[in-house]
Amino acid sequence: METKDIDFSKLSPMMKQYFEVKNKYKNHILFYRLGDFYEMFFEDAKTASKELELVLTGRECGLEERAPMCGIPFHAAANYISRLVSKGYKVGICEQVEDPAQAKGIVKRDVIKVVTPGTFAEGNGDEEYKNTYIMAIYNQDGYYGIASSDISTGEFKTTFFKDLKTILLDEVSKILPKEVIVDTNFDEELLNEIHNISNALITKKNVLNFNCTDEELINQFSEVEVAGLDLRSKVASSILLKYILDTQKMSLSNINVLETYDIVNYMTIDSSSRRNLELTENLKEKSKKGSLIWVLDKTSTTMGGRALRKWIEEPLINIDEIDNRLNSVDELFNNIYFTEELREALRDIYDIERIVGKISNKNVNAKDLVSLNISLKKLPEIKERLSVCKSNLLSNWYKNLDVLEDISTLLSKSLLDDPATSIKEGNIIRTGYSDKVDELREAKLNGKQWIASLESKEREFTGIKSLKIGYNKVFGYYIEISKANYNLIPEGRYIRKQTLANAERYITEELKVVEEKILGADEHLMALEYELFVELRDKVEAQIPRLKNSANIISSLDAITTLAKVAVDNDYIRPNINNEGVIEIDDGRHPVVEKVIGNGEFVSNNTCINKQDNRLLLITGPNMAGKSTYMRQTALIVLMAQI
Repeated sequence: METKDIDFSKLSPMMKQYFEVKNKYKNHILFYRLGDFYEMFFEDAKTASKELELVLTGRECGLEERAPMCGIPFHAAANYISRLVSKGYKVGICEQVEDPAQAKGIVKRDVIKVVTPGTFAEGNGDEEYKNTYIMAIYNQDGYYGIASSDISTGEFKTTFFKDLKTILLDEVSKILPKEVIVDTNFDEELLNEIHNISNALITKKNVLNFNCTDEELINQFSEVEVAGLDLRSKVASSILLKYILDTQKMSLSNINVLETYDIVNYMTIDSSSRRNLELTENLKEKSKKGSLIWVLDKTSTTMGGRALRKWIEEPLINIDEIDNRLNSVDELFNNIYFTEELREALRDIYDIERIVGKISNKNVNAKDLVSLNISLKKLPEIKERLSVCKSNLLSNWYKNLDVLEDISTLLSKSLLDDPATSIKEGNIIRTGYSDKVDELREAKLNGKQWIASLESKEREFTGIKSLKIGYNKVFGYYIEISKANYNLIPEGRYIRKQTLANAERYITEELKVVEEKILGADEHLMALEYELFVELRDKVEAQIPRLKNSANIISSLDAITTLAKVAVDNDYIRPNINNEGVIEIDDGRHPVVEKVIGNGEFVSNNTCINKQDNRLLLITGPNMAGKSTYMRQTALIVLMAQI
């Protein structure tokens, strides 16, 4: 049944509501919440059943034909959403938006969040070490403005440059966005090239009507940051922020810094060079193994892994900045025991950046905050170790690292060491944090102890050793006696509640009174714990700028200690950087090939290129002699020197 053939007047009330929502999100797969499932209907169901390998069923909808339908458990939605967005789909999450107890007729539902390839960041494995970028591109008056963001980490940056296709494609190949937002009139041929480089989903908007106001930009960032923007950067940032706000349905407090950069501050590497030098993935399988990052990335944290990836994608060109990094690597290289102690401390740190992102979009749970606290407890040790460092970067990180003891203390006092995953089912707040929680827990505990005592007493009174007191959500607490012991049941003592094949279930007035106390305490306890958790989350959210600053220092420290470790392990030496246009390498080795064939097997060789008598090297030899390896080796050594 095609949607265009549906007689909407005959639809059931629930299905009419479905189409009211669906009509606002026609190009999305709508996850429509019904009970504990997200259901999809009609064309969405057919698409999802195919892409997710779900069974396609049907549901009565008021029409002669049943509505095609498939569904997934709501608690497993992240995995299914990941599979859909990886294939380029957008997903609208439709939930109840009013209290069922207050509703008149069918409970109101609406989309509370839109998930797209550029706004989904629940990756596992290697994906955790990558940023998930979404990009907006705007061109006007001979210039491009681009803005990109990873909403999971809060990164938001922008730049502008001359209207040259090659520069734009170089930036796209560097950032590799999952989704690109452009104007409806954007050049189609160029869009195809962008898609071929990045495999990004292309989203078209009429940018004249789709952008944020200056006030909205200032509210998200700051007046100083917005005032300093070039017009093209400003419009691109405005388009991107508008899209983020529209899809996330809230203002994300972790996106609070608008970073402007100039492409001339980093080495320009065109997309072909990036691909052939295999900086972050190999040419054949498109996997990490066999790439430069495979050799260099021994980071202890996912944040450090993402930082190192950025350094590899954006080698520095300013000598002072390069030497600052090299001085730090040098200091750590010459004290490898100290470096290993630092790396050991870093291993206990979770992904603070993405936990902060979850706090910002109200998607954090108690276990995430416990992981955050474990991370924060390592910061004083790391700061103490950095106190002896002399190089500029390391000593500056020591001065600026906020150990966030107030947040750690708050989390330690408030949360259980091993809280429940769900924030609405209790068992998350530590005893002693709230007198009311303690009272309700005591009432609940005493009630359950009374139940256990009653079971023992009834067994003794009746002589039925198999008698037990159970509980389910339908009948509450009950006394269950097996069929074989019916003759031992005292007359008039119990009230029959339910008959089973091999047993009878009973209640007593006393049991129902205690049940009300237990269940009442349990319900109030869960509600109170949720309320306290929300208060706690809001308190931590207010400190997001401090958290992001410390996370940034930790990620950079992880990257620097990794470079020092790799230098020791692989017998690398410190390069001397010059501005004379000279590349002179003695006993150079291809870092990746050397790792693949094993230490000691690679035959080292020299390179000398300058602006005078060695401007060009002519390399000859038969196939497989190593000509390409030699050329790539020279490029990679230069890149590593500037990373």
